[in-house]
Amino acid sequence: PMIEKIGGEGTIERRIPAMMRMFASYGIDIRKEPILVYPTLHYQNGGLDINVDGMTPNVENLYVAGEAVGGIHGRNRLMGNSLLDIIVFGRSAGQHAAEQAKNVKVGKLTLDHIAKFDKEREEAGIKTDAVSPKLLPDYRRKFN
Repeated sequence: PMIEKIGGEGTIERRIPAMMRMFASYGIDIRKEPILVYPTLHYQNGGLDINVDGMTPNVENLYVAGEAVGGIHGRNRLMGNSLLDIIVFGRSAGQHAAEQAKNVKVGKLTLDHIAKFDKEREEAGIKTDAVSPKLLPDYRRKFN
Protein backbone atom coordinates (compact mmCIF):
# COMPACT_ATOMS: atom_id res chain seq x y z
CA PRO A 1 0.00 0.00 0.00
CA MET A 2 1.05 3.60 -0.70
CA ILE A 3 1.06 4.53 3.00
CA GLU A 4 3.92 2.10 3.64
CA LYS A 5 5.79 3.18 0.49
CA ILE A 6 5.56 6.86 1.39
CA GLY A 7 6.02 6.65 5.17
CA GLY A 8 8.19 3.57 5.37
CA GLU A 9 7.58 0.11 6.74
CA GLY A 10 5.58 0.13 9.98
CA THR A 11 3.74 3.39 9.21
CA ILE A 12 0.33 1.71 9.24
CA GLU A 13 0.99 0.07 12.61
CA ARG A 14 2.15 3.39 14.10
CA ARG A 15 -0.39 5.78 12.57
CA ILE A 16 -3.62 3.79 12.20
CA PRO A 17 -3.41 0.77 14.52
CA ALA A 18 -7.16 0.73 15.21
CA MET A 19 -7.92 0.50 11.49
CA MET A 20 -5.35 -2.26 11.15
CA ARG A 21 -7.05 -4.24 13.95
CA MET A 22 -10.52 -3.60 12.53
CA PHE A 23 -9.60 -4.92 9.07
CA ALA A 24 -7.66 -7.82 10.62
CA SER A 25 -10.90 -8.95 12.28
CA TYR A 26 -12.21 -9.45 8.70
CA GLY A 27 -9.08 -11.33 7.66
CA ILE A 28 -7.56 -8.39 5.77
CA ASP A 29 -3.94 -7.34 6.31
CA ILE A 30 -3.96 -3.72 5.14
CA ARG A 31 -0.16 -3.68 5.16
CA LYS A 32 -0.22 -6.10 2.22
CA GLU A 33 -3.65 -5.90 0.58
CA PRO A 34 -5.43 -2.93 -0.95
CA ILE A 35 -8.72 -1.95 0.68
CA LEU A 36 -11.87 -0.61 -0.88
CA VAL A 37 -12.44 3.01 0.09
CA TYR A 38 -15.68 4.81 -0.69
CA PRO A 39 -17.63 7.74 0.74
CA THR A 40 -19.86 7.03 3.71
CA LEU A 41 -21.82 9.23 6.10
CA HIS A 42 -19.62 12.32 5.80
CA TYR A 43 -20.26 12.58 2.08
CA GLN A 44 -23.95 11.76 2.32
CA ASN A 45 -24.93 14.65 4.53
CA GLY A 46 -24.51 17.16 1.72
CA GLY A 47 -23.74 20.17 3.87
CA LEU A 48 -26.00 23.04 4.85
CA ASP A 49 -26.68 26.08 2.68
CA ILE A 50 -25.47 29.36 4.11
CA ASN A 51 -25.54 32.98 3.05
CA VAL A 52 -22.56 35.36 3.11
CA ASP A 53 -23.11 35.87 6.86
CA GLY A 54 -22.90 32.13 7.58
CA MET A 55 -26.64 31.89 8.38
CA THR A 56 -28.82 29.16 6.95
CA PRO A 57 -31.54 30.55 4.67
CA ASN A 58 -34.29 28.28 6.03
CA VAL A 59 -33.67 28.47 9.79
CA GLU A 60 -33.41 31.98 11.12
CA ASN A 61 -30.46 32.60 13.45
CA LEU A 62 -28.84 29.22 12.77
CA TYR A 63 -25.21 29.90 11.89
CA VAL A 64 -22.90 27.25 10.49
CA ALA A 65 -19.22 27.15 9.46
CA GLY A 66 -16.67 24.46 8.66
CA GLU A 67 -17.33 20.86 7.70
CA ALA A 68 -21.09 20.96 8.32
CA VAL A 69 -21.46 23.55 5.56
CA GLY A 70 -21.75 22.88 1.86
CA GLY A 71 -20.06 26.26 1.46
CA ILE A 72 -21.23 29.52 0.04
CA HIS A 73 -21.51 27.78 -3.34
CA GLY A 74 -24.39 25.57 -2.19
CA ARG A 75 -25.23 22.10 -0.94
CA ASN A 76 -23.21 18.96 -1.53
CA ARG A 77 -19.81 20.66 -1.86
CA LEU A 78 -18.09 19.01 1.10
CA MET A 79 -14.74 18.41 -0.52
CA GLY A 80 -13.78 22.06 -0.13
CA ASN A 81 -11.17 23.42 2.21
CA SER A 82 -13.02 23.33 5.54
CA LEU A 83 -10.19 25.03 7.43
CA LEU A 84 -10.28 28.07 5.16
CA ASP A 85 -14.10 28.06 5.21
CA ILE A 86 -14.27 28.03 9.00
CA ILE A 87 -11.78 30.88 9.31
CA VAL A 88 -13.50 33.10 6.75
CA PHE A 89 -17.14 32.19 7.35
CA GLY A 90 -16.70 31.41 11.04
CA ARG A 91 -15.54 34.97 11.65
CA SER A 92 -18.34 36.41 9.52
CA ALA A 93 -20.92 34.14 11.17
CA GLY A 94 -19.68 35.06 14.64
CA GLN A 95 -19.83 38.78 13.95
CA HIS A 96 -23.29 38.59 12.40
CA ALA A 97 -24.63 36.27 15.12
CA ALA A 98 -23.37 38.61 17.85
CA GLU A 99 -25.14 41.53 16.19
CA GLN A 100 -28.36 39.53 15.65
CA ALA A 101 -28.34 38.22 19.24
CA LYS A 102 -29.02 41.73 20.49
CA ASN A 103 -32.49 41.57 18.88
CA VAL A 104 -33.49 37.96 19.60
CA LYS A 105 -36.55 37.40 21.76
CA VAL A 106 -36.36 34.04 23.55
CA GLY A 107 -39.66 32.21 23.74
CA LYS A 108 -40.73 29.34 25.95
CA LEU A 109 -38.40 26.37 25.55
CA THR A 110 -40.16 23.07 24.82
CA LEU A 111 -39.53 19.73 23.18
CA ASP A 112 -42.73 19.89 21.13
CA HIS A 113 -40.72 19.84 17.90
CA ILE A 114 -39.64 16.26 18.63
CA ALA A 115 -43.22 15.00 18.82
CA LYS A 116 -44.05 16.94 15.64
CA PHE A 117 -41.03 15.43 13.84
CA ASP A 118 -41.95 11.89 14.97
CA LYS A 119 -45.53 12.37 13.78
CA GLU A 120 -44.43 13.69 10.36
CA ARG A 121 -41.94 10.84 9.98
CA GLU A 122 -44.57 8.26 10.89
CA GLU A 123 -47.12 9.80 8.48
CA ALA A 124 -44.51 9.69 5.71
CA GLY A 125 -43.98 5.97 6.39
CA ILE A 126 -40.29 6.36 7.24
CA LYS A 127 -38.97 3.41 9.23
CA THR A 128 -36.47 4.03 12.03
CA ASP A 129 -35.02 0.57 12.62
CA ALA A 130 -31.64 1.27 10.92
CA VAL A 131 -29.09 3.08 13.07
CA SER A 132 -26.78 4.04 10.19
CA PRO A 133 -25.39 2.67 6.92
CA LYS A 134 -23.08 -0.31 7.20
CA LEU A 135 -19.62 1.24 7.28
CA LEU A 136 -17.43 -1.81 6.73
CA PRO A 137 -19.11 -4.23 4.33
CA ASP A 138 -17.57 -7.63 3.78
CA TYR A 139 -16.72 -7.35 0.09
CA ARG A 140 -14.14 -10.16 0.03
CA ARG A 141 -15.96 -13.39 0.80
CA LYS A 142 -19.33 -14.85 1.71
CA PHE A 143 -19.96 -16.42 5.11
CA ASN A 144 -22.61 -19.09 5.66
